[in-house]
Amino acid sequence: MSSTTPDIDEISPSGLTWIVNPGQLGAHMRLDATHLRMLEALREDGRISIAALAEKLNISRSNAYTRYESLQEAGVLRGVHAAVDPAAVGLGVAALVFVTLHQTEWADFRARLPQLDELEYLAVTTGEHDAMLLVRAQDVSAVHTLVVTRLAQWPSIKATETVFLMDEEHFPVSLQMRGADSEPEPDGTTGERYGMTRFVRTSDDRSLQVAPRRQPRP
Repeated sequence: MSSTTPDIDEISPSGLTWIVNPGQLGAHMRLDATHLRMLEALREDGRISIAALAEKLNISRSNAYTRYESLQEAGVLRGVHAAVDPAAVGLGVAALVFVTLHQTEWADFRARLPQLDELEYLAVTTGEHDAMLLVRAQDVSAVHTLVVTRLAQWPSIKATETVFLMDEEHFPVSLQMRGADSEPEPDGTTGERYGMTRFVRTSDDRSLQVAPRRQPRP
C-alpha cells in the first residue's frame, strides 16, 4: 500500500461508513465477485482494518491492499461519511419537492442549489416534472416557507409540487444482483420478472399453437 493511502482504520473513525459510487461500478475497472464483496463489507463497517478485511474475504493482505487501492483510484470508493439521524438534530420533517423548470434556465437552477441549506439530495427526473429535491427542516412551516417564499422567487422554476414523507427506511442496494433467470420461479416455471410484468418462455410446441378464433354471435 502506498504511503499516500492510509489504512482503513485511520480514515474511517467510529460511526463512519464508506460511500460507494454505483455509477462507477465496472466503469473504469473490471470488478469481480471479490471486489463486490469487499465493497459491501466496507459499507457495513467503515472501521474494518485491511487485515480483518482480508480474513473476511479469504484473500491475502497484499491482495486486499491492492484491491482497496484500485477501488479508490477508479473512483468506485468516493469516501466516508457519518450517518446522522436528522430527527436527532432537529430536522424531523422531510419532503420531496418536485420542480418543473423553464427549459432554458437549467444553469440558473443548478447554480442556486447551494443556497438551500435544507437540500439533501437532487434528482433530475423524467415524466411530469424535471427535478426532485429531498429537503429536511424543523417543521412543516419551514418547508412551506422554503417552497412558497424562496423557491417561488427563482426565475428558473415554473411550478412545484410538495410531498411530505410520513416514514423512511433505507436499504443498501445489493452490489451482487443476479440475473432475472438465475434461479427457477417459486412455482417451478422458468418465467422472468421485469418490474410488474412477468414473461414466460414458451416451449417449441406452444409457440406454434394458434388460439382458436371466437365465433361471431348470431
